[in-house]
Amino acid sequence: MWFILAIVFAIIAIMLHKSADKTEAKGGYSGSMPSVSVPKTPPKSFWEMYKGDNPSKASEIENLLKIDFSKLSDKDAKEKIASVNRFAKGLKCEISQIKVTYLAEVEKYPARLLPEMIASTLREQENEASTYHISKSNTMTALMTEWLRERHEQLGRPDAKVNAPSSDDEMEIVKALNPSVTEALDLNERLKTLRQMSILLKCPMRELRDYYINDVKKSYDGKYENFHYLPEAYKYMASKAFEVASSAGVKPVNTSYGIMCDWLADFMIEERERFIETCQAKCIMCGSRDIKLNFFKDHFVCKSCNHEFGGL
Repeated sequence: MWFILAIVFAIIAIMLHKSADKTEAKGGYSGSMPSVSVPKTPPKSFWEMYKGDNPSKASEIENLLKIDFSKLSDKDAKEKIASVNRFAKGLKCEISQIKVTYLAEVEKYPARLLPEMIASTLREQENEASTYHISKSNTMTALMTEWLRERHEQLGRPDAKVNAPSSDDEMEIVKALNPSVTEALDLNERLKTLRQMSILLKCPMRELRDYYINDVKKSYDGKYENFHYLPEAYKYMASKAFEVASSAGVKPVNTSYGIMCDWLADFMIEERERFIETCQAKCIMCGSRDIKLNFFKDHFVCKSCNHEFGGL
């Protein structure tokens, strides 16, 4: 009898257990506490993730394109970023230098050809969009077209503005921006170039040097271990100065590249002096920090092993 009762109780227990499982599977007993739905955190957009991983680069891209990426779709953000990176690689420059480098290339051609350049660049939008499977509005040729149109509108009568007779005020600005230049021919050629730079960059002539140095600082973090980027940039611009000189109608040193080389050379001297003062400079041969600058301050000299480094 007890054995049979035990079996019955066991069967009842099993049935109750199964019933409980079914009830839980259906959402619990009717008298149970109602479930609380936890709101899901919306996934981050592509731009938010990109900006979190590349804050400095993201800032440069936003400054270059002058748009709010947070309002773009993931597709548009991806395509625009990819286009900018490709263009920077093609020009062999930092993202922050793209516009300056591109417009300097445009200087090779007479301003009267701008309408033809705009039309040609517009036609290239289709090819770029097709090649990379992106929207035409996200191509770099779209941005290049915009820059060319800006220049065309700003110049108005470009030859008249660039080649106008110099005023005393303008010449004083040229001398202040280029204190080592004294020859009249060089000053006049530099005035012509500085006028072009002022129009292209939408910057008053007297502020061009500061504008350029501030642009350099956006890409160069001021650390001694990254100083070598500055001489590399100098060499690149010096070679470009010789390339564009004939089409610009001025000496290589008086092209926009040549003028920027002068400004960059002055900035490099300031940086070398700062590294000496803060004891950051270190000999690449023996590791000594007993470093000095040579007479012209264009490279470091190690007092321990006499090795010269950090120059062009």
